[in-house]
Amino acid sequence: MRLYFFGDIHGNTYALERCLAHMEEIHADRVYCLGDLVGWLPFGDRTLTRMRGLDLPTVAGNHDLLVAGLFTDHPNQIDRMQATAYNAGLLSTVPGAVDYLLSLPLTREGEDYVVVHHSPFHLPPAGEQPNINCFNYLDEAALTSVLDSWRTYPKRFIFSGHDHDPAIYELPSGVSPNVKRYHPAPLESLTLHLQPGSRYWIKAGSVGGPYRDGAAVANSVLYDSEAETLTLFRLPYAVAQLYKELGSERFSRNLPTIQGYWQLLRNFL
Repeated sequence: MRLYFFGDIHGNTYALERCLAHMEEIHADRVYCLGDLVGWLPFGDRTLTRMRGLDLPTVAGNHDLLVAGLFTDHPNQIDRMQATAYNAGLLSTVPGAVDYLLSLPLTREGEDYVVVHHSPFHLPPAGEQPNINCFNYLDEAALTSVLDSWRTYPKRFIFSGHDHDPAIYELPSGVSPNVKRYHPAPLESLTLHLQPGSRYWIKAGSVGGPYRDGAAVANSVLYDSEAETLTLFRLPYAVAQLYKELGSERFSRNLPTIQGYWQLLRNFL
């Protein structure tokens, strides 16, 4: 079985279309979206409409839920709050958009894997509503704090996005093993052969950016259960078209986060 994962699209239709073409090229048997269809870039209406039409299994991301008004952001996230407000305005013109976002589940499960936007260990108990604290980042302290839970977690694989930095974390078997981290080169895909007894947490990176690892490429993941491999893909796309279009969006371009993103795109032209 060849399982394909991508997420954190954030309004970038150019990168999204590259991933959709790629999943056909490599003959994926099953495809999952890791959430954050909208947010950051000022084109969330396009990516939501495209993804809703595809009807792929998708989990809710923090940006999806922020735009839908389920909870509020951290008060220091000024850029993110402004991007959220902009996208909420866009989606107000799309019938059923908010209801669709609110209908997305927080997790999806397969036989030996779980799909989640950020972390299965930071979600609220069943029946309780998530909040923005469910979507912090997987730094060293956060990873260390969940090691005991990860060792006993019923699924061997965790597939998630959110951090915008593609990586594979391997937890070898043993009483107190050291977590190994594998990160792809900026413009090269990375294939990892699975080790017996190891558990894996795969952070897919971002399809649409902003790209926190400095590489303006669409990121995705393939899990091949027969070959026993995980591959982090780095897919070039039409950066020049996005750069030109984003440059004409005055409101969004004036956000410091988007200014940095725009500069990164220019460096990749």
